[in-house]
Amino acid sequence: MLTVASELRSVVVHAVGAVCVRNCEVDLPAGPPGPVRVRVTGFPLTAYGDWLRARVVGGGAGVRVTDIRPVVDVEVVEERDLPGVLLDLEAAESRVRALRAQSERLAGELAEIAGLEAVPPSVRRGDPPRPAPVTALLELAAFADERAQALYERIGACDERLREAIRDTEVYRARLNAASGAQRTERAQVFGTAVVTLEHTGEAGAVELAVEYHVPGARWAPMYQLRLDAAMTGGTLVMRACVAQRTGEDWTGVRLGLSTADLARSTALPELKSLRLGRRQTAPAHAGWREPPTGLAELFAGYDASRARRPRPAAAKESSEVRGTSAAGGAFAAEEVADFDLSLPAAPMPVTSPAPPMAGGYGAPPPPPRPAPA
Repeated sequence: MLTVASELRSVVVHAVGAVCVRNCEVDLPAGPPGPVRVRVTGFPLTAYGDWLRARVVGGGAGVRVTDIRPVVDVEVVEERDLPGVLLDLEAAESRVRALRAQSERLAGELAEIAGLEAVPPSVRRGDPPRPAPVTALLELAAFADERAQALYERIGACDERLREAIRDTEVYRARLNAASGAQRTERAQVFGTAVVTLEHTGEAGAVELAVEYHVPGARWAPMYQLRLDAAMTGGTLVMRACVAQRTGEDWTGVRLGLSTADLARSTALPELKSLRLGRRQTAPAHAGWREPPTGLAELFAGYDASRARRPRPAAAKESSEVRGTSAAGGAFAAEEVADFDLSLPAAPMPVTSPAPPMAGGYGAPPPPPRPAPA
């Protein structure tokens, strides 16, 4: 895998965020055609991996970019590559730690000196009273005062040096924060890398790549300056821009552009609905039923044909007239009774006209056959 360093060429600052373009030159060796992977270094960790694109902008006929992916790398920074203000800050912080430890040790010695006191021997019963050791007590008090005075002086001098070291630390830290964010401020630096896959044609040559990515932590605000002449009758209005960024990159000597667009919002054109211009027409009324389909009368033609092939029933036999009397004594005449065949009639049933159509459906089916008399 080839490793090349990139250089920041142009930056376009938007309302929120910025679009940066880095260029690098890759010397492709001669070899068989196929994919070649290139590591392009120098990207900040704040770069969005989803908005990472690369293209060939110079040289290398037939070479094209087929894939690009972000990778995180760790690099140990050497002593000579670190800025001087960072080394001064580390030295000042080391002095602060040493002076604080010395001040705590002196305070402990002072507490031990203050705790010194004379302990008289125990008195036994029957012993004569002993004279007070005034000389020893005075010597002990003088020794404690002398040691305490020396410790106070050493503690005062240590505190003075500690305040100076703390002030130096604050000054160096402020200088480091005011310096460019592209300076390496850690012993081990984590930075971003883009792995670009190129489709190589097999010919040796130099290829220039341009990698575009988005970073947050950058914005700009307009500033207006009005310059009036001595007579206060006219002037010039100048528009400027105040750019602020915290991306971890140094924008010194970079071609800078400004945009009022917001990178967080989509800039795709909306799809508008179609509108038709013309005379307005009344919408057709929805019918509640449909016309019966054609050929409905021939739907039962097979059934009618099967009935026509059946044998006709035998002739009815006449019976004699029967006369009788009812329970009330009245005479009645019985009607003529004949033997009927309860099977379906053999004659074809005439097809009746369809009933009026119902709402939401086809015409009603034909009526059922008449029942036989009891």
